[in-house]
Amino acid sequence: MPSFLKNPKFIVGAIVVLWVAYVVSNNLEKSVDFRLLPFNILTLQLRVSAVVVGSALFGALATIVIQFLWKRRSKNAVSPAPVPSSSTAQ
Repeated sequence: MPSFLKNPKFIVGAIVVLWVAYVVSNNLEKSVDFRLLPFNILTLQLRVSAVVVGSALFGALATIVIQFLWKRRSKNAVSPAPVPSSSTAQ
């Protein structure tokens, strides 16, 4: 048995992927109604699978953008000048 199959990250990742595939496959034909305006003036109807996939893509993209901005901010940060010690050497 390959060593990567024993890795807990791989096992958890496989379980998550299988669960998402199960949710998407069992909800392919079901739809969700989003009422954007009151009194059913504007209703958006989406499949559950589209909502799940869209949420996953949004989460992944938001995470990548936040990490990029975080690294960029920390790279441009100015480090403060060293503070001279209060003790005097004699």
